Amino acid sequence: MAISVRDIQEKEFATQTRGGYNIEEVDDFLDEIASQLSALVRENVELSKQVTALEAEVESNKQTMADMEKKLPDYNEKGYFDNLQKSMREAIIGAQRIADETRAEAEQEAARIRTEAQTLADETLSNAQAESDRITGGMQAKLDALTKQYEALKASAKSYKEDYAALLEAQTDFLKNKTDLI
Repeated sequence: MAISVRDIQEKEFATQTRGGYNIEEVDDFLDEIASQLSALVRENVELSKQVTALEAEVESNKQTMADMEKKLPDYNEKGYFDNLQKSMREAIIGAQRIADETRAEAEQEAARIRTEAQTLADETLSNAQAESDRITGGMQAKLDALTKQYEALKASAKSYKEDYAALLEAQTDFLKNKTDLI
């Protein structure tokens, strides 16, 4: 049973025949008070330790917050926004420079590829023209040879036709002049 302040104030002890308090009741009551007071003292010591630890933690957190606040820039400073603006301007200029360099490199690469392609096309066209000329020259020589051969055959056929016609005419004259055949 927990003893309250009111219990202590209202506690009455029975008197003995001689006009005094019952010693056993007083001793029992004091023992009970002592026991509860001892428990309260232990609890008080424990809570004091916890309070001290929490106060140290709060102080540490205050110090950490103070350190963090020192590291934060003052957004109301004119220099902060000037530095921010300068940094952003430099970043944009840097990005533009990189874009310009990349574009220039791409244009140089495209020009190199166009030059190589034109050189290759010219070389291929030249090789094709040379091959065409070689083939045409060979074909022309064959055509000339065949034309000569054709002309020779044509002349030979004409000569054969003339010789054959002359033979037929000679045979016809012979047959006309020979009467003894029939």
